[in-house]
Amino acid sequence: MKRTGALALACLLALSACTVPDAPATPSADVTAALGRVTEPDAVITFPRTLQAARLVEAQVHIARDADAAVISATLDSPLFADSPARDGRVRLFADWDNRVRVPLGTAVCPAPDGEIAEGDTTVILTLEVDGEEVTEVVTADDAALRKINAEECAAQAVLDVATPSFGAIESQDASLIDTTIVVTRGDSKPEEPVTLSGMTGNIVFIVRLDEDGPRTLAAGEESIAVPAEILVGRCDPHVFAESKKTFVFPVRLAVGDAEPGYVEIQPDDVTRAAMQQLFEDCGEAEREG
Repeated sequence: MKRTGALALACLLALSACTVPDAPATPSADVTAALGRVTEPDAVITFPRTLQAARLVEAQVHIARDADAAVISATLDSPLFADSPARDGRVRLFADWDNRVRVPLGTAVCPAPDGEIAEGDTTVILTLEVDGEEVTEVVTADDAALRKINAEECAAQAVLDVATPSFGAIESQDASLIDTTIVVTRGDSKPEEPVTLSGMTGNIVFIVRLDEDGPRTLAAGEESIAVPAEILVGRCDPHVFAESKKTFVFPVRLAVGDAEPGYVEIQPDDVTRAAMQQLFEDCGEAEREG
């Protein structure tokens, strides 16, 4: 009897030794939280030229610990810009690296609530995927670049409230140029002030030539003027067109009353944009044939 009991005990011990251990648990949100936040609490914001046409800024995000981490959505929260939308897209985060997370700007708040902005008021809200779990972290952003953007956009908006420039209808087009107009239309602000179209030169791809003898000043009480203009291609090599980030962005200078001309930017509508694209392609074809 004792022998049978000993044999049973031995079998029990053998079975216990052969039991497969539990698989390691998948990291949970509680574990992620216990390890601490992934990102450093501060970030620098920059405004690269390549992103300016799209009004995207970059937050340079650093990570505080090793983790399999990626940003899946980012939103700017700043008193300088209202209603900034989220930007979705996966950005892997690497240690010892300036992880550049792009976020769109909302509408510039004009005038800027400068005296009411405290350090730390501007943040970037990051939705992260960390070791398979979704978490949210907030980084405090240096707002120096945002203040500069806000000041420039508010200055431009002050001019646009008085008068808005735009491309007029295309009057004619051949392989070398487009005949059109630049229309200046009065806004609601300062109706008694004259507005002068001081200049418009084009960009790296397209040249805009204003008629020197055409009307340039929108008089008080006048609703609009149309300045005759020609659009030509300045450079039609494909490399320049592909690399240009502001191909269809055109600088204009408008002077309100006796003030110094203010800088604003305009873009063509779809019809004029397509005509410019054709003009560029015609230029390239002529260059290849020549």
